[in-house]
Amino acid sequence: MKASIHPSTVIDPSVELGENVRIGPFCVLRGPSRIGAGTILMERVSLGPHVTMGERNRVHMGAIIGHEPQDHSFGGGVSETVIGDENEIREYVTIHRGTKEHSRTLIGSGTLLMAGSHVAHNCQVGDRAILANGVLLAGHVSVGAGAFLSGGVLVHQFIRIGRLALLRGGSRTSRDVPPFAIMDGTHTLRTINRVGLRRAGFSRETIARISAFYRDYLLTGTLDRERLSKADRDSSEIGEIIDFVLGSRRGICFPGRHTERSLPSSGEDEA
Repeated sequence: MKASIHPSTVIDPSVELGENVRIGPFCVLRGPSRIGAGTILMERVSLGPHVTMGERNRVHMGAIIGHEPQDHSFGGGVSETVIGDENEIREYVTIHRGTKEHSRTLIGSGTLLMAGSHVAHNCQVGDRAILANGVLLAGHVSVGAGAFLSGGVLVHQFIRIGRLALLRGGSRTSRDVPPFAIMDGTHTLRTINRVGLRRAGFSRETIARISAFYRDYLLTGTLDRERLSKADRDSSEIGEIIDFVLGSRRGICFPGRHTERSLPSSGEDEA
């Protein structure tokens, strides 16, 4: 089935459209760009240039994808925005392309970017991540797969958010947030994301192991990197946490006064 395009929409001849693409009124598509099969662009979407979008995405009203970065160093060269499959991009989301020539902003597959969220230049958002309303990512931020950033979260440039981490509403961070963690306030590490881990299919035993590791190494009030580097990598998840923390250049979120330091060593509280 050919693409369905509203007559008020303006499309550059260099834009490639897959089968069964539907484009609503008053959209503007700049090329070169490529839109995958089954994708829906609702009214007043601005897209391109240099956007590659996969299949079965839904882009809601007023979204802006692939526009110039908000960066004084941008010289007008060719940079890209690459988006996977089956993403939900809600009203007035902004996704800017890379700053340096031939660089990219990357969005995975199965993500949900809620209304008014902003993904700046050169960010990477992993599969199934969720950015709630008003989340603001500065440039070069990396968001791990399955991470959940609640409403109004602010993330400083070059920050990494680990896989399946949860950032509570209204929080902000200029430090890296480790995998599986819950953060709130100003880069304050609280506990592990038990609910998110359960929903992701982690076993009670694995959750208990992660819980004990956080209790022993990351919620102690001080971070002993040498001790951490020698810790037993008794599962891939523990190895993932260790590598993330040791690879941090901006530092890791620190525990606060009311942080849960006495995490359980068994899975009895996970029901």
